Amino acid sequence: DLLDGAAAILTAVLCFAASARFAPGVQQRRAWFMLGAGMALWAIAEFLWSYFQIGLGDDVPYPSPADVVWAIGYLPLLFGLIQGHRSLAVRLTARQRIAAAAGYAVLLTGLTLTLLVPMFAHSTAGSAAEAAVGIYYLIGNLTLAFVVTLTAIVLWAGLVGRPWLSIVIGMLLFAVSDTVFAYAAWANLYGVGENLLSFAIDVSYFAAYVSVALGAYR
Repeated sequence: DLLDGAAAILTAVLCFAASARFAPGVQQRRAWFMLGAGMALWAIAEFLWSYFQIGLGDDVPYPSPADVVWAIGYLPLLFGLIQGHRSLAVRLTARQRIAAAAGYAVLLTGLTLTLLVPMFAHSTAGSAAEAAVGIYYLIGNLTLAFVVTLTAIVLWAGLVGRPWLSIVIGMLLFAVSDTVFAYAAWANLYGVGENLLSFAIDVSYFAAYVSVALGAYR
């Protein structure tokens, strides 16, 4: 838990540092600042989660107050990625836009049908709330990944595109790990260090922060 919180803080600091490299009023400055603000909110959420799990020594409620902070954090992240896309004046062909949208639609449909629909089909009031939070995270993460993909799809081979490619990978890892976590929590399969599935969720989630941090560092 503390490792995830530290990774979130590192990511926020690197995003703010990237913002400081641009002159005031430049779109790239605003883009990286908003990414830093979003990651700072996620860092707060990580430590709230840790407080419930370690400080109270009890099962973490899901959804919890930490999920509220995570949910709010998506707003500056989305704004920052849109600003970054606009600042680089990326021009996409209709085929590229369709291909990107189709790819994310397939991923969204696949994760929803295989993991989230079963949760709703056998839900109580509590598990329905878990499924709803899982859907919010899935759509939020895939939306972030889709926006940054529109940038990376054109610039990935160049120096300017390398940071955004790392962020694409990070957002996709967030989408998959968050969705699998929602299902595992609903099915009572998740426990830190208890099984291979939990280990895979935790490692991929930590790797998501590292990948976004690497993008900010670049």
